[in-house]
Amino acid sequence: MTHRTMTHRMMTRRLAVAIATVLGVTMTLTGCAPTGKDLFTQAQTVNTTAKQAVAELQLYLHDGPWHVGTGLAYGERPDPCGADGYVFKFTRSTIGDFDAPWRLPQGTVDAQAEDITAWLEEHGWSGIVFRSYTGGVTDVTITTRKPDAYIDDLLITIGPGEATDSINLRTTTTCEPGNATALFDLMFPDGGWDYTSPQSEHPSTEPFFGMTPDSPSPGPRPAPVTYPAPTDSPTPAPSPTP
Repeated sequence: MTHRTMTHRMMTRRLAVAIATVLGVTMTLTGCAPTGKDLFTQAQTVNTTAKQAVAELQLYLHDGPWHVGTGLAYGERPDPCGADGYVFKFTRSTIGDFDAPWRLPQGTVDAQAEDITAWLEEHGWSGIVFRSYTGGVTDVTITTRKPDAYIDDLLITIGPGEATDSINLRTTTTCEPGNATALFDLMFPDGGWDYTSPQSEHPSTEPFFGMTPDSPSPGPRPAPVTYPAPTDSPTPAPSPTP
């Protein structure tokens, strides 16, 4: 057997393996994606695990309420990703005003960034990148990820101010298999028309997920609420009374 023939066969085998790998990934994201109760349970684990991992950093920086924001900032509405997957996105930021200004625990943005970077390294975060800017921009940013906590990207923005300093955390979870539209319907059976999220939340608060079939009253919900997702097969009708 010539060297040329062996090389051709090796290349053919490698190409076949590569194609099989791509097909396997595609099948995982499409044909094998969870549905129904399995999808709901998996998504709740992803959402809660990611929020609790970020909450550990929040508690380290400020043991008090953090601003959530409005709209999608709480992180309960799934966004589509990939062939047939979903992600969650959420933001948290320190609360400060003229009456109760919040200041950086380490004094300056550079010192704070070094402190946060060291904490992230000690707690299993990876891909840590620190950036500072020129042109009069005083903010600095840190990007990092923690896949084992379902976090694909965490953007940390540290900003000084005359009246109050700030730290903003913007998180995107890993892309998980499952249809985002179907998941939304499971989480919000009424379409989410009466959905409300808290404007602020302490990091130690257990995050809630989804809505109950009877829509909650407007305003923050003090305790987690879980919507029991239906099974994939319908419930049998009761037997008629003889």
